[in-house]
Amino acid sequence: MTNEYVKDIVAKIPFEPGIYMMKDEKGEIIYVGKAISLRKRVRQYFQKNNKTKRIENMASLVRDIDYIVVNNEVEALNLECNYIKKLSPKFNVLLKDDKTYPYIKVTIKDKYPLIYVTRRRLEDKALYFGPYTNVGAMRDALHTIKEIFPVKRCKYNLDKTVVKNACLYYHIGRCLGPCINEVSLNAYRDMINQVVLFLEGKTSDVKRMIEKQIDECILKLEFEKAATLKQRLDNIEKFSQKQNVSNLNETSTDIWGYVFYEDTLYVQIFKIRDYKIVLHDNVKINDISEEEIDESLVQIVSNYYVDNNDMPKKVYIKLPDEQILLINQLFEKREIKLQVICPKRGEKAKLVKMVENNIHINIEDNKNNVVEDLASLLGFKEGIDSIECYDISNLRNDYIVGCMIRFENGKLNKSMYRKFKIRSTMTQDDPQCMYEVLTRRLKHAQDWPLPDVILIDGAMNQLNAVKKAMDETGERTNIYGMVKNDKHRTRGLIDEDGNEFDLSDKKKILNFLTFLQDEVHRFVITYHRQLRDRVKLKDGKVYKSIKKKR
Repeated sequence: MTNEYVKDIVAKIPFEPGIYMMKDEKGEIIYVGKAISLRKRVRQYFQKNNKTKRIENMASLVRDIDYIVVNNEVEALNLECNYIKKLSPKFNVLLKDDKTYPYIKVTIKDKYPLIYVTRRRLEDKALYFGPYTNVGAMRDALHTIKEIFPVKRCKYNLDKTVVKNACLYYHIGRCLGPCINEVSLNAYRDMINQVVLFLEGKTSDVKRMIEKQIDECILKLEFEKAATLKQRLDNIEKFSQKQNVSNLNETSTDIWGYVFYEDTLYVQIFKIRDYKIVLHDNVKINDISEEEIDESLVQIVSNYYVDNNDMPKKVYIKLPDEQILLINQLFEKREIKLQVICPKRGEKAKLVKMVENNIHINIEDNKNNVVEDLASLLGFKEGIDSIECYDISNLRNDYIVGCMIRFENGKLNKSMYRKFKIRSTMTQDDPQCMYEVLTRRLKHAQDWPLPDVILIDGAMNQLNAVKKAMDETGERTNIYGMVKNDKHRTRGLIDEDGNEFDLSDKKKILNFLTFLQDEVHRFVITYHRQLRDRVKLKDGKVYKSIKKKR
């Protein structure tokens, strides 16, 4: 009945250019579109042709259609922009932050703010920079910031936690030591303000602030502090020089790139200001057909620059000439001094290709990056930067060993792998072995920074052993046991209070944990075999590997 009713409405729509507004049963506008011929365009939504699931869902909800007739397509696009800006219909493509890409977060409201990566932008009064479409470049930038500015690394709440000893980062000059009151609150906040300006791309302002601090230190005869600030200034200067890309001859240009992949349109905008790429924006449009791409991009570009405060002089984007002309006519009508260009060849075309290549890289990166999903599952608002995983190996009470591996900043950190030969027991007692391994590891907390998460191969018995080691050493971090199925594969996680996290429908997380489990198992088995190969067996035989060495 509804389809017949809608068909009667469509039959009364004129063939003139204009905009159409789809309404649901509540009378709310759920989609706004433009057309050269209103009836022809609207009729397509209700014909039996190949439509995407998104369009099918929208068409099924339509109960009424309003329309406005205009003189030409430019006026239609102008009116469409106004309605989309005002109403934000739920089925329209809107350029907005894609939560799958990471931000750099500064907890500016904290007494001693932290700086870390997150994929969730919350209304928590923190500062967020991004989203960063190039995850690798973002992590490099964060690494550079922590190299230049000795910010707090640990996640202790210093208002509630008393820290007895400073961590390794303090001893190597990578943290000012707020945990042990080695820096005044004002000095630390000054540095955080510099970090914020640095993230905003205002390196000149940062350099002026540091130069002023250096002068003040010299007047107070604080030469050692002045030398430290001078080193920071030199590092910022080196970083600024790296940011100047020699082949970017653009001073005020936005570069648009897009990739259509598996019914999804990925769009990125690189903003070039004063020969530097200073910012990225992005959008991901799910469930879209290839035929919708040009129309969707015209809508996105048009809406993006209406009431935009950061207006470039030029925009480069690959679109048909008639679509480029349409957008430019809209901007001329709105008195927006902006030229949209479709570069066909040369350096400008290479810039568009650069953005497209970056999208391809990020698609692959986004497929493999599940640490943020794990952090969300476990309730880590500040994300997870580092994970340690432990396993025990023995053979009939002989050569009992434990091993630790570390996953950090998106990859295995093999320089932090550790081996432990068990000394406290000569029997197959996994909880006791885990207690010994963690006790010995935690005693090195000042030399080996504690991870955000420790994963134990085992359930509550092993977790209780780790809790005991932490209580005795006074060190704390988050611990979880990897619960196995009947095939001895990880099926879920359990926390120290016995709460289990079911991973049966979290295939990516489960695969990631299995990867860690396999890696620590490989490492511990290799160490176990190495010990066996060093000694003779009771019957006097030796392994072939030893004979070959002889």
